[in-house]
Amino acid sequence: MVKRPVRALLGLVVAAAAVSACGQGDESGAEAKDGSLTYAIGDEPETFNPGLQDEHTDPVTELVFRGLTRHDKDNKVVPALARSWTVAPDGKTYTFALRPGATWQDGKPFTAEDVRFTIESIRDAGAGSPLSRNFTMVKAIDTPDPATVRLTLDKPFAPMLDAVSMGMLPKHLLAGKKLTDPGFGQRPVGTGPFTLKTYKRGQYAELTAFDGYYEGEPGLKRIVIKYVPDDSARLVQLRNGEVGAANLAPRQADKAGSRRLEVYPTADYRAIMFNMTHAVFADRRVRQAMNHAVDRDAIAKSVVLGYGSPAKGPLDTSPYAAAPGFAFDPAKVASLMREAGYAKNGQGLWAKDGKTVRFELTTFAEDSLRVAILNVAATQLKQQGFDIDPRPRPRDWVRKHWGDLQGFVVGWGTPYDPDSSVYGPFASSQALAKGGSNYGSYSNRAADKALEEGRSTLDPAKRKAAYTAFQQALQDDPPFVWISYLTTINAVPANLTGPVQRTLGHHGYGFFWNAETWRYA
Repeated sequence: MVKRPVRALLGLVVAAAAVSACGQGDESGAEAKDGSLTYAIGDEPETFNPGLQDEHTDPVTELVFRGLTRHDKDNKVVPALARSWTVAPDGKTYTFALRPGATWQDGKPFTAEDVRFTIESIRDAGAGSPLSRNFTMVKAIDTPDPATVRLTLDKPFAPMLDAVSMGMLPKHLLAGKKLTDPGFGQRPVGTGPFTLKTYKRGQYAELTAFDGYYEGEPGLKRIVIKYVPDDSARLVQLRNGEVGAANLAPRQADKAGSRRLEVYPTADYRAIMFNMTHAVFADRRVRQAMNHAVDRDAIAKSVVLGYGSPAKGPLDTSPYAAAPGFAFDPAKVASLMREAGYAKNGQGLWAKDGKTVRFELTTFAEDSLRVAILNVAATQLKQQGFDIDPRPRPRDWVRKHWGDLQGFVVGWGTPYDPDSSVYGPFASSQALAKGGSNYGSYSNRAADKALEEGRSTLDPAKRKAAYTAFQQALQDDPPFVWISYLTTINAVPANLTGPVQRTLGHHGYGFFWNAETWRYA
C-alpha cells in the first residue's frame, strides 16, 4: 500500500468537502428551500465556448448563452435574441431585428456588432471551429443600426435559421483574441438565463440566476452541474442526497428512490465507427457484412433494456428518415464475405491472404452503457467470424488519439435540421485530418453530392430527395455499424416543476432547454 503525505491527504479531504458542499442536496428539500438544483452528468466539455462545440451544446453552455434563434418543445425554430426576421425569396438575404434591451451578463448591451463579430469569427476560423461550415456562404454582414443585422449569402443555405441558434459571442470581451481563448472558454459571459459563477474542471460548474435576462429572472436561483463520469457513482450520489438530480443509465431507472423520472426520446444513436484510413475496412462488402452480423433487437432488449430502439441510420428520428437499415442475417454475412474473397480459417474467422478482419474496438471506459454495447456487439461479430479486440479506453486517452482508433462505439445526433446531424460526421470536407468532425475519415462521392444538395436547396421536396439519396449512399457504403437510438433518463426532485419533454440530442443534451421556467412547487 502506498502511503501519501499527510498534507496531500488533507488536501484531498478539503477538496472533496468543497465539492460536496457545493453540490449538496437531500431528500429533506434543502435545495428547494434556497432555490437550488444540483445535477450530476457524465460528460464534461473541453470548453464552454459555443463557437467551438459541434452542435452538442452541454448544459452549462446552454444555460449561459442564447443565439439569435432557439428551439421550442417541438424543436421548431423560434425567436431568441432576434425578435423577428425576414428571408428574401431567393434565400440569399436574412434580415434580423434584434430584441430590445438584451444585455450581456456583465451589463454591456447586446448589439448587432456582437452578431457580426460572432459570425465573422466562426466563419473565418476555418478548421479552428467545427461550426465554420455553417457560415462559409455568408459573404457580407451589414449592421445598418445597433438593432438590425443583414446577412447576404452567395448561395442559399437551408439550415441558416438553425445555425444562428448557436450562442452569440461578446465582441467587447473577445475582440483581438483567438476564438480558442482558454480564459473565455472556462469563464464565459453570455446573454442566457444563468451566469457561470465558479468552475472547477473535473468537479463542477456553479451557475447563478441572471436577473437581467431578457425574458425575466429565472425561477431557480442556482444550478450546479456536477461532473461524475461513472454512472454508478452518479446513482450513489443521487441516493445519498449529494445531488438532487442525475442522468441515469437504463439499468438504474428503477433505483432512483423518490425522485421523479423524466424519460425523453433523443436523436442520439450508438454505432460502431470505422476508421477508413485502415486497410481492413477498405472493402464495403466487409462493412456491409458486419452490419448484418449485429442483432440490434437483442441489444435493445438486453443492454438498452427497452430505453431505445434499433438504429437504421443517422436520421431515424428526423422527418427525413429513409434508411432501409440492415437486418441481422448470418447467411447474408457469409455471402458478402465470400463475395469479397474471404474464407473461414481453422479458428472460424474470415481470412484473406492469411489476414483476418481484425481491429481493436474501443469506447469511453467510463461510460458503462457504451462499454456494454461494445462487449455485446463484439461478441456478436466474433460469432460471425470477425476478429474483434474489445478494449475500452479512458476518455482522456480517446480524446488524444482520435486518429489512431480503429473501431469506436460512437454517439451522435441532433434533433434539429438534418444538416446538423449528418454534414459534420459524414462529409469528406469535414474529415478529421482537415480539422472536422468526420472522425472516421469517411469519403463517398454520392453522399457528398447529396449532402451539398440538402443544405443548398430551399425546396422541401428536393431536400427530401437529397437526404433519401444520402441515406442510400450510407446503406451501400456504410461508415458505421448502426446499433441503437437511446432514450435518456433523468431523475429529478419530485417537487421540481417546469421540465417539458422534447426530443433531445447527443448525451441527452437539451434537457435544460427551458430551465429558466423551472422552480419548486
